[in-house]
Amino acid sequence: MRLILTNDSGYSNEIASMYIEAFSTGISQQHIDLAELTLYINLMLKEGGALLAIENNTVCGTILSCPLGLDKLLPDDIRHNFNIHKCIYLAEMMVLEKKRGQGIGKKMMSKFLETVDKSKFTDAFIRVWEENIPALNLYKKMGFEPISSITQTKIKANGTDTFVIKKIYLHKKLY
Repeated sequence: MRLILTNDSGYSNEIASMYIEAFSTGISQQHIDLAELTLYINLMLKEGGALLAIENNTVCGTILSCPLGLDKLLPDDIRHNFNIHKCIYLAEMMVLEKKRGQGIGKKMMSKFLETVDKSKFTDAFIRVWEENIPALNLYKKMGFEPISSITQTKIKANGTDTFVIKKIYLHKKLY
């Protein structure tokens, strides 16, 4: 498996497919607007970047990151207690379902933390659904600590009904 850092929009279709797989199945399955998703991924690649896990010429995992100020849902307590211009936000971390449990997420997170520009960023943040226990445990093992939370209203996969989820923000000081 190779890990590469990129902002190449040529990977956006593979990232979008992974995003759809991650968020349109399971108990948190939700409606995903493809046009909005494409804009979001392109913004992440333009303003931040992607760390891709590639195996047999297939993207099997990714971390999308950007400056924390781009998080439109950022709680005020974080906004007021940190210099958000010096914080990086791991906006998405995804691994293909068939590849989960193989340590890919841990390898990606380790590589990300090794390579993040610490002269530019002093802190890192990630947000996770409170019921995603495997991800929450991984982030805690990697040194992230819960710091705040939000609730989000999502549209169910049927495109009309809604549901509410709680997301936890975790923080890690970069050294």
